[in-house]
Amino acid sequence: MTEPSFVALASAAGIAALVVGFLKTSVGGGIGLVLTPVLSLFLSAQVVLGLTAIQLNLSDPITLRYYWRQWDPRQLRLLLPTLLLGILVGGWGLAGLSDATLKKTIGLVAFSGALVQLVILPGWLRLGGGHSHWSVASVLGLVAGGASAVAHSGGIVIGPYLLGLGLSNAAVVATSAALVAVSNVLKLITYWGIGFLSWPLVALSLSSTPVIYLGAWLGYRLNRWIPRTWFALTLIGIALLGSLRLLLA
Repeated sequence: MTEPSFVALASAAGIAALVVGFLKTSVGGGIGLVLTPVLSLFLSAQVVLGLTAIQLNLSDPITLRYYWRQWDPRQLRLLLPTLLLGILVGGWGLAGLSDATLKKTIGLVAFSGALVQLVILPGWLRLGGGHSHWSVASVLGLVAGGASAVAHSGGIVIGPYLLGLGLSNAAVVATSAALVAVSNVLKLITYWGIGFLSWPLVALSLSSTPVIYLGAWLGYRLNRWIPRTWFALTLIGIALLGSLRLLLA
């Protein structure tokens, strides 16, 4: 794929910033599920992963501010080590992939995640089983780390697991937010090491910060008015279409 023009890249950064901010405060996730595969239809996968990684780091303080110290310390201790390991392993694996292969990998992860969400939405699947064991948490952390490195989709694994433990909604969001915030910092370092980031991309992402906070404000204001089930189904539908387009390209 040829290098995108500045206008195309700036437009993508603005759209991504608005969506990242909005989803962070409206539904708390879905960024990797929806945004990564859709943007990858128009830009190189390396640019998409690098751009969104920066914007995710810029948006993490928004969620942490609202849910500070409401996380479950035990789950942080169980999940974080292998989550970080999964990011390192997944990032190392990305380094040798061509753009076409990486896009299909993103499509596969997003498509699988969308199917999992369809099963979870009606409450048919609860990965935690009401209790946790270090071995289960370790494996899930490793899988989540790999999915996070490939498509910013670690929450697809972590969210259902935490919900299955019977934690409060606030504890689920706070624990996920803390894990995501730490993992996003490591992803920045990893992506820089494998060449997915550049100073112009960092500058462009930083310039989109006001748009992230605009999206966050809109998401927070509209949160109570959003019909959750239909909104979730819309996001899943977009993810399925985008990921299928990547897989069939």
